[in-house]
Amino acid sequence: MIGKWFPALRYWNLANAITTGGAVCGMLAMVFFVKGHFGLAFTLYGAAILGDYVDGIIARKLKQTSNFGKEIDSLADAISFCVLPAIAGYTLGVTSPLGIAALVLYLIAGLWRLAFFNVSGLEEGGRHSYYTGVPTTIAASWLLVLSPLMLAGDFPGREAALAVAFAICGMLMLSAVPFRKNGPATKALYVLLPAAVVLNWIVVG
Repeated sequence: MIGKWFPALRYWNLANAITTGGAVCGMLAMVFFVKGHFGLAFTLYGAAILGDYVDGIIARKLKQTSNFGKEIDSLADAISFCVLPAIAGYTLGVTSPLGIAALVLYLIAGLWRLAFFNVSGLEEGGRHSYYTGVPTTIAASWLLVLSPLMLAGDFPGREAALAVAFAICGMLMLSAVPFRKNGPATKALYVLLPAAVVLNWIVVG
């Protein structure tokens, strides 16, 4: 009956629910950034990243992969890893014309990176698979790793440094740089991301 009146809900399963939850975390993180509750905002930011990691595992384990799942995952990534970091940067002081230009570059690069991946997929190279360009999740993750420095207080060149970080992440997402799936740069985040979230609470609290 639900599927008749709300046909999209026919695709409701655990994997897609986790993806949706990640998008909700991304939206709530933006709300808390705007309100200045940075510890909670970055915690939800981290939860969105965790959701993006877990949903794929669940989909494969429970055989819940589908074209619908790929589409909603990409849309959730646009919210949490393109729009959210840009909002975070602005609320943390990247507000000059050049700074906003860097945030816009990051946002556009992320959207184009997601669309490009949807049509190109992974490349195989020996025993490993590679992305063309840095994935949006990874770019957003490394910005979160840098977040304790963003919150640590005002220092000369702070806004310029943040703007450069966003611009570099944007260029790497659009680049032809081969990025290994589940490589060392990704595995390091398993430790660095939780550490950054904890440090943020210490800095703000």
